[in-house]
Amino acid sequence: MNQSVKIFTDKVNFGYDISQNATEDFSLHCHNFYEVFFFLEGDADYLVEGHKYTPAPESLLLFAPHVFHGIRINTSRTYRRFSLHFHPDLLTLERRAFLLSAFPSFEKQSGQNIYFENTDPFQIRNYFEAIRDCAGLDEQTREQMLPLCIEALLGRIVCMCRQTSPAAYSPQADTISRIIWFLNQNLKEDISLDMLSERFFISKHYLNRIFRQATGTTVFDYLVHKRIIAAQQLLINGFSAQNAAEAVGFGDYSSFYRSYMRILGHSPLKDKGVLPPLTLGSPEGLMALKLSSEFPDRDS
Repeated sequence: MNQSVKIFTDKVNFGYDISQNATEDFSLHCHNFYEVFFFLEGDADYLVEGHKYTPAPESLLLFAPHVFHGIRINTSRTYRRFSLHFHPDLLTLERRAFLLSAFPSFEKQSGQNIYFENTDPFQIRNYFEAIRDCAGLDEQTREQMLPLCIEALLGRIVCMCRQTSPAAYSPQADTISRIIWFLNQNLKEDISLDMLSERFFISKHYLNRIFRQATGTTVFDYLVHKRIIAAQQLLINGFSAQNAAEAVGFGDYSSFYRSYMRILGHSPLKDKGVLPPLTLGSPEGLMALKLSSEFPDRDS
């Protein structure tokens, strides 16, 4: 039996979910929002930018915008977790930088940890439960309480991060991390397996194998996802669809449009100059729709 508590606004998507449905593979995606997952119980794996995490009860995962990630639920054993997706505009301006400092950026190779076990001393669960309780409030009270509860949670997470040592590092993880960092730094460039093979001194076959093993997808699909999310942010900032496509490395508009529809499920024009809605469905799900046979007119 599936149960859930949801809070959905233009800047927040919060969920407390209970499920007994296994999934066959990782549902991989990335987007422009911050995410916090608090794992309670179950048999699941999280795949995040080439690193796999098998969460322990009461463990926490932090995802900054544009981080490529997904979850696989391995068995029908009861799976429970809290999830929080939010836009930074929700946070008070004078505290925003502090509250977001716990979220590492893979593009900058920050070395910060994203996975934390043994959170009980920091009472992280209590903060998630306080957010869940907002679902039972009247709309006006919930609108006032929700940002306060989320800021309290993030503040506690920052304190926890500053008292916790980073996880151990392996040589193979280092190779994948360097490749991913390079891809994120050169999204708009013409990148090929030949070029990566030469740069990192490994064969194309081995590169393709370890990249798919680590990330759950191919180098090309990873690049396309990252380029589309980068283009979405440019559209939100007022770029035309044509200029956004060119800025992130798409050579022609039709290829950009197809990729945008496949990954985000709607036309690029829908996101132009507006805050994207948190229409994530299942927070771990990858949004996808079939591309129609006709393209809309390009904006100018």
